[in-house]
Formats: sequence, C-alpha cells, structure tokens
Amino acid sequence: MESFELLFPTHIRFGRDVVDQVGEAVKGTGTTVLVVFGQNSVIRSGLFAKVEQLLVSCGCKVVSGGGVKPNPTYEGVLALAEIAKRHQVDCLLALGGGSVIDTAKALAGLLVASDPKQYWTDHFENYTPVEQALPLAVVLTIPASGSETSDSCVISETKTGLKRIASGPALVPKVSLLDPSLTLSLPVYQTACGISDMLSHLQERYFIPLMENDLTDRLLESVMRCVLDNGPLVLSHPDSYHLRSEIMWAGTLAHSPLLDRGRGGGDWACHMIEHALSGFCDVPHGAGLAILTPAWMRYIAPKHQFRFLQYAGRVWHIEIPLASFEDVLARLIYSMQSFYRCLGLPTQLREIGVEVADLPAIAQAAAGSHPIGSLQQLEAMQVLDILHLAY
Repeated sequence: MESFELLFPTHIRFGRDVVDQVGEAVKGTGTTVLVVFGQNSVIRSGLFAKVEQLLVSCGCKVVSGGGVKPNPTYEGVLALAEIAKRHQVDCLLALGGGSVIDTAKALAGLLVASDPKQYWTDHFENYTPVEQALPLAVVLTIPASGSETSDSCVISETKTGLKRIASGPALVPKVSLLDPSLTLSLPVYQTACGISDMLSHLQERYFIPLMENDLTDRLLESVMRCVLDNGPLVLSHPDSYHLRSEIMWAGTLAHSPLLDRGRGGGDWACHMIEHALSGFCDVPHGAGLAILTPAWMRYIAPKHQFRFLQYAGRVWHIEIPLASFEDVLARLIYSMQSFYRCLGLPTQLREIGVEVADLPAIAQAAAGSHPIGSLQQLEAMQVLDILHLAY
C-alpha cells in the first residue's frame, strides 16, 4: 500500500427528507445563491419551488440557473456565468445529478478566476489544479457520477464535443444532501445508466498495477457486489426507498476519496475512451461504459491474469477451477454483458449507431496525445483494437 493522506471535506447529510435542511446547509456559505439545475423535471415535480422557499426562509436570495443538458458544454457554463455575475452570486447550489454538479463546479471556479479568458486552457487543457472557487452545495437527484463528493468535473468542449476534465481541491462541494426519496420517480433508463457509471468508478479504482492493497480491494469488492445485487432489484422495485438508499450510497462511495487511497489513482482508461465516444455520438455516459468495459477487459485481462481471477471469483462468484484462464474470462465477459443487458443497456457499439469508419477517430481522441490507463498503458492503436472488440 502506498503512503497517502485522506481528507473528506464534504459534509454529507443522508436520509429521507434531508432536502428540508437545504436552507440551513447553504446559509453559512453565502447569501445570493445560484441554483443550477437541468431540464424542467425539478420544476414540474415542485422540487425547485420547495428548495427556493427553504433558502428564502433562511435569508438567502435565489437566482435561477436552469437549462443544463446531459454531457454539458463549456458554452453552457459561460451562459450561466453571465447570469451569476449580473446578480452578484456568492455561492452555488447544484440541484440534480452529475451533469448539473459538474457544470456548477466549473462555474464556481470560473467566477473567481484571475483570468477568466484563460480558465478553460489553464484547467481543462493544461490540468492546472483549481485552487479557488465559490462555495458549492449539492442536492443530489440522480445517483451515478459521485460528483457530490469528488474534486473533479467533466465538461465538453463546445466546438468538438470532446469531454475534458478539471480538478482541484476548491471543486469539492462543501455540503451534499443525499435524499433517496428524491430518486423514487427516476426513469428506469437513467437509473440503469447511473448503476453502470458507479460500477465503472469502482472497477477503475480496482484495476491497478499495485497488488499489496488487500483491505481496499475488499472494500471495493463489497461495494461492487452491493451494486450487482441491488441494481436489478431497484429496476424491478423502483418505489423501494430501501433499494434506492443502497444505490445512492454506493454511488457516492464509488467516487469518494475513501476507496482510492494508497492505490496510485486508478486506471481510468475506460472512462477516457468513453469520453471520446460520447463526444462523437452523445451516448449517455453509463451506457457507453457498459459497451466499453467488457471489451477493455477482454483485451487487458490475459496479461494480468491474477488480478482478473481475483475479480472474477470475489465479485462475480465465478468458480476458478475451470479448464483455463480463457474459460474464466469468457464466463466473466458473459456475466458482465448479461448484467448490463438485464439493466436494459447496450453492449455493442453498433447498437448506438456508431459506424466502423468512426472508430479510428474515436481512438485518436481518446489516446492520440498521450497513453491512457495505468494497469496497462494504451496507445491509440490499442484503443482501436478495443473499439473493434466492442463493435
């Protein structure tokens, strides 16, 4: 296990009706709050009106910042920045899932940047850590990305659609309110994509070159097993508060600092390939990961047999004394794809309209500038082989 530090600065409030505490949670961070949200679902459900009333009752002025779309673009961040500046906003509240939270994070840093015109270049292209940002609170409505406690955000480049990442300590939310009852009406497909996303976050942390990290291995295996067990159940029983609670907490832990300490940061090749993929076809992130992860494993596993044997046995309960490693791997890939299909997700690129002719450009976008992955570094040509396996 590598040496590490662990700081978990986000104050998490978890449970039924914790959204009622939003006024109290936010009032200490600012007085003029920009509430960032997505489409009209939070308006139709009455959630926005409820949050607004709770904030106002605690002495906050509320500014509306709606319209965030899935796979959000920097153009959308800039549009919200104009609203925030006009109303002299001094704190942000993200009311939604990963796209909304990531937009709010990017905006929080932009609003205090010393050179706003250089903000994208400095942090999304050159990866300079974001050290200053307006305070951010979160009311989570879609368990998936884990952005409610992480220090990073993913935003698409406006012209190309390619996703880029910015990170830094200032982007960690101050407080996150996790109310599973807010997810009871979440559509089946959104729920399924979220389950795929959180499972991928766990896998990205699990597959590392370092072998001597047994305790965190077992923590990751336990949360993965929880997702595999409860994921299909929550789709069958969408009104179960208990099952929604399990999935929501698993999604938060999956992308929290707790499960990646001493591990060198994880692999993240599947995420980088998916970021390139969704820049070409705007597929939901979780759906793209469901397609790419089994193909990545099929390509990577033969060179890392011990790691994948451990994963197959402990997480998927595949009996290891089979005829060969190839038999174990075939059973593992079959089990994974069956799980994703059970969630109603695609498992092949052709299912989402990607053409074979698109694959070289996707591979180049994913790994053209530098290799990706840590378990095994991948160049663009190797990514292309994985994409062909996923086709």
